[in-house]
Parts: sequence; structure tokens; C-alpha cells
Amino acid sequence: MVDYPIPDKLHANPAIHCAALAITRNALEDRKAGLPRFAEPEASLRNGTLTFVRSNGRTYAITCQHVVQHYRDMLEQSGQEFSHSMRTMLNGFHIVMDRFIQPHAKPGDEPPDIAIREINPSHIAHIGKQPLDLDTLGEPPENMRHAYAVGFPETLKYNRHDAGDPFGYRVSIPQVEILAELSRRPDRRFTMFSELVKPAADIEYSGMSGGPIFWSTEDEYGILGIIYEGGPGHGNGSIYVYGEIATPEVVRDWIAQCPPRDS
Repeated sequence: MVDYPIPDKLHANPAIHCAALAITRNALEDRKAGLPRFAEPEASLRNGTLTFVRSNGRTYAITCQHVVQHYRDMLEQSGQEFSHSMRTMLNGFHIVMDRFIQPHAKPGDEPPDIAIREINPSHIAHIGKQPLDLDTLGEPPENMRHAYAVGFPETLKYNRHDAGDPFGYRVSIPQVEILAELSRRPDRRFTMFSELVKPAADIEYSGMSGGPIFWSTEDEYGILGIIYEGGPGHGNGSIYVYGEIATPEVVRDWIAQCPPRDS
């Protein structure tokens, strides 16, 4: 049996460096002025995943460009500037403003399906997450043959009864982790793929977009990529994940293109 090691510190909390990014419908205080009053969380609405990184003392949130574009399309369709918002859902329902940029394409390549913005580190701390420190992480090992992907599939969202909440419920999203093989150490867009001993759970993996893909050994791990698509193969007998390459060197290049946060 092939051994695919994951260090205990990552296995104990695979989602420590990421969070669900939910698109929510806002109730409007003054519909004529279009001012948002509060969010109405719904399990039926779309979501992606945010991955958190840090470099040179500044903190950033990464997701997929198609996740942010879906949010922008919903605003355009509604005709209201504040009809929807993007939010994290832990320890409250906190807005993530749309200050995302899409990094430039390298010569001869398409633009990556990536959106990135600087974010207040107190936001991440408040929801109990930690950014990956790009300044201390190593580059992926040359002999890597597996990767570990984490995200929040939107079809697993459900309304959990909570009498203490103003709505009477909270929206919960379980995380999913995917451990799969690599044919080689990737240097651009790549695929994780594995045949399964037993069929995968019958779920859609949409919503994991923007989640981290880790390389790992028994003692160490680091960022390798960002999920942009994935799902079960034919008959749920296999599983695949497509990733944008996101090594520390690549992510620092994206960061260099970000405007500074206002405060």
C-alpha cells in the first residue's frame, strides 16, 4: 500500500488555513437607497472557499476568480449595489468586501482562476483561522507524489436549528478533505487523481474552489496550489481535483500585484 503521509498538526485541523466564503442575500434597510441592513443566510446560495496567507507581515485572502465573478453577476442581475454580500460564517457573519484582483497572466498562459486581496488579520483571528506564513514555508519537494486538498462543498450546506439565533437557525458547512495522487511535481495547472477502493460519497464538490492544496511529508507541509475544480469520476470510482499552482514564489508574485489595504 502506498503511504501518503500528512503531519499530525495538519491532520488535526485541515481547515485551519481556510474558511467558507458564502454569498448571502441582504435585507435592505431602505430599499430606495439600497442600504444593507443585515444578511439572510440561506443554505441554497452559492459559496466558495478562502485560503489565508501571510508575507512580509501582511495578510491576504485567496479564492477563485469565478467565485468572485459569480458574486458580481448576482449584483448586476439584482440591479442593487448592496443586494448580496460575501461573508465568512464563523463566530458571526462577517463581510468580505470585494477588493479582489485577478493576477496577470504569464506570457503565453491564460490568467489564473485566482482572486486575491489583502485582508485585516484580526478578521482571520476572530474566526479562529491562521494564515500560511509564506516567509517560513519551504517549496514543494521534488519527489512529491500526493497532495491534500481542503474546502467547503456548497451542496453540504444545511440550516441547523439554533433557538438563540435571530433567524432561528444557522447555516453550517462541513469541510471535505481529498487526498490524491500526483504524477509529478507540478509547475503550472495540475490534476490530483486517484482510483478509489470504495465509491466516493455522492456529493458535488463545487464550493471547494479557492481552497488550499497542500504538499506534505510526515513532519512538514506547505502550500502547493489552489483548487479551481474537482469531483468524482465515472461511477464515483475515482476522484480528481484541478489546481492552480500556488507555491510561495507564485503567491508572492500575486501579492506584488495587490493594492495595499486602506487600513
